Amino acid sequence: MDTDEVLKGLARESVKQGENLRTAVRELTLGALRGRELTVREIKRVVKTVTEGVNLGAATSKLDGDRVLGEAFAGMDEAVLKAVQANHLALQQMAAQGQSLRESHIKKALDELERFEDEFVGAVKEATKKGSKQLRDQWAVVLQNAPAGGTQTAAEVERTLEEFSDRMRDAVKQQRRTALKAAEMMAENFTTLASGILIGLTEGLQQGKREPGDKASDT
Repeated sequence: MDTDEVLKGLARESVKQGENLRTAVRELTLGALRGRELTVREIKRVVKTVTEGVNLGAATSKLDGDRVLGEAFAGMDEAVLKAVQANHLALQQMAAQGQSLRESHIKKALDELERFEDEFVGAVKEATKKGSKQLRDQWAVVLQNAPAGGTQTAAEVERTLEEFSDRMRDAVKQQRRTALKAAEMMAENFTTLASGILIGLTEGLQQGKREPGDKASDT
């Protein structure tokens, strides 16, 4: 069974039922996300599929189209917000376990997180292309009322990136301090070693100078 088609059908039925649409779409989207990896690709796929199902339901619904799409978008926004929060907590746990924020997998997670908002809205826009002109116009109004950076998802992404940008800067500073201390220790070790070698060399010279004098005095 195609899980995307099932998800699309459930989204369509949620619109047809018309009750608590925002909550229904949120729970439906969350349920789909829980069964997949929380990658940008999978989130985009779920949002696109749910939007297509909402469009199918809205096309035959007697409810106000603007309200239907607005509530559906808000529901998806709340679901993706939870995905961002889950990523935030996962990053905090890894940081608490002492993992370096400069490691490639953490940097990749932050890079993906930064794309969540754009990909979320982009998935909705992509799904609306299959709808009627009326639906496309209605979606345009909904998306216009939720500009880039205006969703709950965007706000949480911004908070997370701000927190970890600060942590990254602190990690870089700490790394630099550690490197500086290591360099200072190496410099001290080198000068100590050089001093020791110099002492050995000068002692050898002094011994070499004393030996002829000692022999002369014996005669």
